[in-house]
Parts: sequence; C-alpha cells; structure tokens
Amino acid sequence: MPNLDVAALRKHLAAKTLSRVYVFLGADVKLIDAMVDAVEATVDVADRPFAVDRVYAGEAGGAPVDISASCRSLPMLGDRRLVIVMRAERLLKPKRAGKADEEEEVDDAPADGESAATDLTPLEDYVAAPSEFATLVFVATEIDRTRRFTKKLIEKAQVVEFKGIRAEARSGPAGANAAMAQARTFVQDEITREGRTMEPAAVAMLTRRSGADISKLRGDIERLLLFVAGRKAITVADVESVASDGATVQDDWAVTNAISAGDAALGLRELALRFDRGDSPHGIVGQLRWWVSNQLASGAPDRVKPALDALLRTDLALKSSGGEDQVLVERLVVELTGRPLTRSRSSW
Repeated sequence: MPNLDVAALRKHLAAKTLSRVYVFLGADVKLIDAMVDAVEATVDVADRPFAVDRVYAGEAGGAPVDISASCRSLPMLGDRRLVIVMRAERLLKPKRAGKADEEEEVDDAPADGESAATDLTPLEDYVAAPSEFATLVFVATEIDRTRRFTKKLIEKAQVVEFKGIRAEARSGPAGANAAMAQARTFVQDEITREGRTMEPAAVAMLTRRSGADISKLRGDIERLLLFVAGRKAITVADVESVASDGATVQDDWAVTNAISAGDAALGLRELALRFDRGDSPHGIVGQLRWWVSNQLASGAPDRVKPALDALLRTDLALKSSGGEDQVLVERLVVELTGRPLTRSRSSW
C-alpha cells in the first residue's frame, strides 16, 4: 500500500474510515502519541474498555499470538475493534546476534529453544488476511526492512512516517546548522498556530536547548504554553524558566520542593527531567499525594481539598488514557503550586 502523510491520516480519523492495518513509524514520539489517542477517539468513550486493546510488544498480552487473537475477537460493543501495539520495534527490529546484509531477507521463524513469544507466524498469517471489523496499529521508532514479516507488513499496511527533524541533516557542521534551522521553523510554526508570539532570542534558546530533538521540542512547547497561560507573548525568561538544558535529575524530591516553594516553572522543569529519565507517572503522582497528605496538610490545610480533587482527576485520567501522561502530570503540578510553604526547600 502507498504511504500516508499525517494530513491524510487526520482525514482518515476525522471520517472514521480506518484501514485494517497501520504502521506509525518515526522519531516524533509526541506526535505519534497524539495520533494514537486520535485513533482511540474514533471509538465511543463508553465502548473503549471493551473495544480497544493497547499492548506493549514483548510484555504481557503483547506476544504475536496474543495480538493476532485480540484482532480476531469480535468487539463486545460497537462495530470496530482497535488493537494498538506500542514499542513495536521489539517485533519489527528485534536485537539479533548477527547483522544482516541490507538486501538479505531475515527469516522470522523462531530458532530452536525460542518461545512462541518470538514466533511471528500468527501475526504474519493475520496480516495476510486481517479481520474486517478490526484495526491493528503498530507503533515503532524504527523497523528492520530486511525481515520477512516486516516486508509483508509494509505491503499490507498503511505506513505513516513521523520523521520530525530530518536525521540526515545532523551530520557535520553544515548539517547541524540545517537541523537547527528546521527546528526554529518548527517552533515558530507551532507558536503561530497557537496564536502566540515568541521573541527570536527565545526561539533560538529553545531550539538550542532541545538539540533539535523533535520530541523534546514538543514537550518544551507544551510546558511553555501551560506556563504562560493566557499571555500572548513568550519571552527568553519564560524559556529559561521552563525548558531544561539537558541536565539530569539530581534530587528525586525536586518536584515537590519546587511546589512547596511556590515555583511552578522549576516544578515543570524538574518534572520534565523525571519523564526524560523514564520515571513512572503513577509513581510521581503517588509522591505528590504523599506530599499533599503530609506536608500541605500541615502547612496550608485550606489547600488540601482542592489538591486532593486535582490528584483524583489526574489519577483517573492516567488510568483511563484520558490524555498524554506527561501533560496530565504537568497540569497537576501547576494546580498544586500556590504560596510557598514554610519548609519550602527541604527534602522530605
């Protein structure tokens, strides 16, 4: 099948005319996440617990035999079943002991001693004749196009590439300059689309701190828009406050310390570092719940009830896929931040 661009995919989703098999591929992880959520949104919210399966390749429920069985299960409600396979590079570009030649087809059959979890035959059979009532979406950062199953998948699927800043523009000084120019254009386009303005020096600082990483750029822009709230103009000071510069997490309690100090910008910056490190959003929310119960309750009891309400909303949204995890927790940090508590900078 021919590849789709993102605009064509949006038209598919708006019309709810989904293909049977998609491959979402590329480095623009945040845009991919948004499109995955949009795919889920084609199913009525009340039907999603029964009609949508989001699994992780190689984990519980994410073996090829499980994925194909889920695709063949009739939807309990509605007329369509969605099966979304996250981290699909584990299936489409698994680690191999040897490196295949670019033109050599790699056999996907399991070797002696390998479990059914690595046998792609059930998926190969399914892709050859997919269910009329199901949509299967593979989400991967990269794939191995020499593999037999991947070749068959690309023949049958609608492939949507989310390239972000072109990788080939990053080699050598000239390439690095070209990548940064692309990043600046991307930032300016996104800010304009949001109806805001941004100082040229602020655009330059944001792109420099991102290293032309499209996912980091999207995350930093989201945090900026959240931080400036209704303000139209974004300044260098805003970027300095919110966008991290590649530092690493030094203090696991830095987010709660920033909230205690009434510093929302620092809290968002430290939270971004936690997510960059791969920390669980549920673990972070649990830490914030402890802070509300043990520190906010003694320092500002009048703020406890709205804080608990915000925690509950965030917890439910995280468990029901009610938005992107990092955005949900960022909003929670902003809601929890108020006047500084007396013990504003201590580690609990």
